[in-house]
Amino acid sequence: MKALLFTVATLFSITAMADQCAYISQGEAERAALLLQKGSVVAEYCELCGDTTATVSTVKSVSLAKVANGQYTQVSVNGKAVDLAYLYLQVAPGKKVNVAQAVNCESLDATTVSSVIK
Repeated sequence: MKALLFTVATLFSITAMADQCAYISQGEAERAALLLQKGSVVAEYCELCGDTTATVSTVKSVSLAKVANGQYTQVSVNGKAVDLAYLYLQVAPGKKVNVAQAVNCESLDATTVSSVIK
């Protein structure tokens, strides 16, 4: 019985960590939208989720939507909802910044992406 409870608790904690900055404040979302300009290069990488390589794309559109009965805002890039904790913005050749950190969304330490984003 204890093993079952431990397994269930572990699964819930992993799920909670995987959605760190998916639902954020309106202010955080607006700051993210300002950073994620059309034509910017972004990379999605979630080591916690099991990603082994980053998905790199060019921003074509950014939208904000109210979620959770209007309590939070969700950012979508190119029509796909994103968790800012796992989204990296290229700011210079070879230099990427974590979008969650840039907009002050509290999250666990962002994974370094230098080894997976070329």
